[in-house]
Amino acid sequence: MAWIGKAARTLDGPRLGIAAILAAVLLLSFSDALAKAAGERFGLAQLVLLRSAVAAVLLAGWLLATRGRRGLRLVRPGWVWARSLCLAGMWLCYYAGLPAMSFALAAACHYTAPAWMALMTRALGEPVGPRGWAAAGLTLAGAALAIGPVGAVTPAILWPLAAAVFYALAGVVSWRRCREETAGAMALTLNLCLVLVAAAALGGIAILGPGEGFVLALWPRLGPADWALAGALGAMLAVIATAVALAYRLAPPPVVGVFDTAYLGFAALWGAVLFAQTPGPREAAGLGLIALGAGLAARPSGTKRRGARGGAAPGSSGPRGRPGVRDAR
Repeated sequence: MAWIGKAARTLDGPRLGIAAILAAVLLLSFSDALAKAAGERFGLAQLVLLRSAVAAVLLAGWLLATRGRRGLRLVRPGWVWARSLCLAGMWLCYYAGLPAMSFALAAACHYTAPAWMALMTRALGEPVGPRGWAAAGLTLAGAALAIGPVGAVTPAILWPLAAAVFYALAGVVSWRRCREETAGAMALTLNLCLVLVAAAALGGIAILGPGEGFVLALWPRLGPADWALAGALGAMLAVIATAVALAYRLAPPPVVGVFDTAYLGFAALWGAVLFAQTPGPREAAGLGLIALGAGLAARPSGTKRRGARGGAAPGSSGPRGRPGVRDAR
């Protein structure tokens, strides 16, 4: 990750921040596409455990090398772990839905998170404002358009929608309780939490009995290429977390939030290139509405806010650990 520090000395802050978030969402969308493609060879909990174990080791080594033991400290560990549990639910639900639908459709459902954030924020007694409700309406309308007629909806669509709700919960917790935490410590905690949750899921599957398919598989036999893929996904997740943290330090959070929605375009691109799943006119229009709503939510409101991904406040955009991009999600 030394390339990030070197780049920070050669580019100005805002431009480097935009470049960092674009690189992060490009890499995140690619890693999610690889996870979708690997669904036939891995089990869900198995893939999450292996990937997060690699990411946790790399992040811990990076934090210790650059900041020492103070880089691992948490101000409010209970709330950071609560946030991590929400994001663990997000990752598991999002990946569970990927094999059953197009990549672009899964991304569209996941990006309804700003609407759920707005609803949760209002339920907690905080004002949302006309622009916040407009953004929520646009994202929900876009998702409905992308999903299509009611008769075409399958139960699998609930997975990415549940992921959006979990992400919104993480955003609210981050905004209200975790604003004094460092991005690196939160990213490391998230991956440790993912390892524990995935291990618990594997234990539950072993006790109750494995089932057919990606979600309920216990531990399929992996070849050398599969182990290499799991390691690569973990390394990518560590780089993504670092790049997102850099983005929110160098560019204004609203700007980063707008460029975060590039994930939708990258998801459509990888879907077409890797899976021959080209979005139709209706799905493309839905993606456009979602991106518009997310961009509207990310516009500044007169106060500086830092939230779920290290920058966005509740109701704003930005992925999976997914400060930022589903983190650091």
